[in-house]
Amino acid sequence: MKAQILAAIGESELRRASQVNSALAANDRIKYYFSLLQMAMARADHPEQSSENLRRERLSCGVGELTLDDFVNAARRDEHGYKMPGCAKVLQSITQDLRVMATPLLEQDQAAEPDQSDKNGRLPGESKLTNRLEMLIGNLSAPKDDLIEEPCVQAIVRAGGGQQDSVHQLVMDLHKRLNALQAELAEERLDGAAVYGIEEGDRPLISAFMAGLNRTAPLKFDHPGLGTTATRAGDTLVIQNDIGTTDAHVIVIRVKSMTVQVTYTDVHAERAEFFRDLLKRYRVSWNQDRAGHLANAAEEADFTMFVGSFDATEHAQLEEYLSFLGSRLVFLIDWNRARKQLRGFLSGAGRAKVLRWAAEAEIGHRGFLELGGARIINDAIEKVSGSAVHFGDKLCDVLGEQAAAEFVEFVFRATTEGLKEHKSASLVHDRVCAELQAHLSSEGQRLLQVAGEHAGLIFELAAHVRDGLRAIASDEDGPYYGQLAKRARAFEHDADQLVIAAREAVRKRPEYASLFNVTERADDAADELEEVAFLLGLLKASKPSGEALEAVGILGSLLMEAAQEWIKALGHAAHVKKAGRQEDADDFLLAVDRLLALEHQADDAERALTHAAVQHARNFRQLHLYSEIGGSLEAAADSLKSAGLMARDHLFANVLGA
Repeated sequence: MKAQILAAIGESELRRASQVNSALAANDRIKYYFSLLQMAMARADHPEQSSENLRRERLSCGVGELTLDDFVNAARRDEHGYKMPGCAKVLQSITQDLRVMATPLLEQDQAAEPDQSDKNGRLPGESKLTNRLEMLIGNLSAPKDDLIEEPCVQAIVRAGGGQQDSVHQLVMDLHKRLNALQAELAEERLDGAAVYGIEEGDRPLISAFMAGLNRTAPLKFDHPGLGTTATRAGDTLVIQNDIGTTDAHVIVIRVKSMTVQVTYTDVHAERAEFFRDLLKRYRVSWNQDRAGHLANAAEEADFTMFVGSFDATEHAQLEEYLSFLGSRLVFLIDWNRARKQLRGFLSGAGRAKVLRWAAEAEIGHRGFLELGGARIINDAIEKVSGSAVHFGDKLCDVLGEQAAAEFVEFVFRATTEGLKEHKSASLVHDRVCAELQAHLSSEGQRLLQVAGEHAGLIFELAAHVRDGLRAIASDEDGPYYGQLAKRARAFEHDADQLVIAAREAVRKRPEYASLFNVTERADDAADELEEVAFLLGLLKASKPSGEALEAVGILGSLLMEAAQEWIKALGHAAHVKKAGRQEDADDFLLAVDRLLALEHQADDAERALTHAAVQHARNFRQLHLYSEIGGSLEAAADSLKSAGLMARDHLFANVLGA
């Protein structure tokens, strides 16, 4: 292939390829100088903040000037601008590298229009690019006494907008043309990548990267991007991908021996952090949170750049990492747009989590955006939510963060699969509506689940009380009772938190108030059992024994049974459906009936305790403790019975339709 290329394009094209390589290297150096100026200006404005010396970036792009490592810290604010020792040298280097970047493009323009000079009134070799280049370079006034004015810095690093041009905008435009020229010069296409000047040993590495890229690239659907170019610069394989269509959103991968160095630039610091998270399964060493410092340090910074290095232990791991790296790039396209589209449905952390899930599951978010983004969810809410969602409500506030995230994940999956399988948009919309309806109608199940978790805490409290009474009967000593009361307080606090969660859910879905009432009534049992756990320590100190102690032990065992039956009742209630199995309803009703029976037994046991305490209590203090403990245990049993009856009424009225 190389011989055919040489025959077709001639030897001069090899020089152009070298120029393109040099121009792309100059682009890396200029970006480093931009960052250097931005961070120096930020350091001068905020000397109290920590800063970096950008040494790693300097070495990465091949700048050998050691003194530049002190450039940022040496910057100071001056009444006329910024005092930056060495800034004249930096501007001179930018000027030189601008000319290096422009050289292959100027030759390309001259070759394309050999006879146009006289017609347009230009001198030989002059072009629009030449005029623009010289005008911007001419505007860079040489600093005197290391003093540079802020407008001069901004004219360099600011991206041009509208009629306003800048050195930074010129660099981005040159870079885009260089990428296109590099692709034109490619000797061949290797698995979709434009490659030239590579060695035989580079092929497996390029193929590994492209295998991962090509596997997930279909998830971008009709969005442009992911063009890849590979070449060799000395002893380093260089792979570049444009990711999307944004000028500043580029990734450059350098492979030298067993080390892969990734240079990533992005206009969104959050997406840069997301990208780093995607690579967490590998031990990638990143520069010192460079993205965050740049985003916060200079308000007019147009992009964030950071460098990460991975050292492979064997060649197979090197190829594996390159493949994985390539497979992640599609999930960066339109990432920030997708994050914004989810604002009305999830919290900030929830949005990032779902987007990370979409990448890890290789579902992506582009399908969601292709089929309308937020509109597809809002249409479903309008169609099926009824009174469940009010104006201004976030979906996560209505369904809960986890359920809302699960629903959005379904939407991502449904839209992606629908597009891949060429399903109609209306069918996908109908599936989304059906899923949202299922989530909204499952609120009752969620509240029953909360009630079940609450019942588990009541069981723990009842078990602690029973075990405490057994310890008293066996005359155990030690700090046990203080720990018992402390653990009981923790369980009772957790139970209160579940009640609060249920109350908040019902505030948004008042039609489920009856289920909240069930949990609230059962919470009285938790309060009573926590009180008993405290009183057991005092009872132990009174040295109880005999029939009264046996009677209170019986009452504690009955509460333990009642707590077990309450868990069973709620477990069966979760399976009761209008068209469900009769056995589920029967099991629930049997558990409620058992609760009623246990409450009656608790009444009898409490009276037996009162009789035994009056007959055998050592003193009035002990009699009072028996009375308080017996009353609390009986009240707890009564609360569970009442909660059971309320749950039965809810199922008859709202589930079974009786």
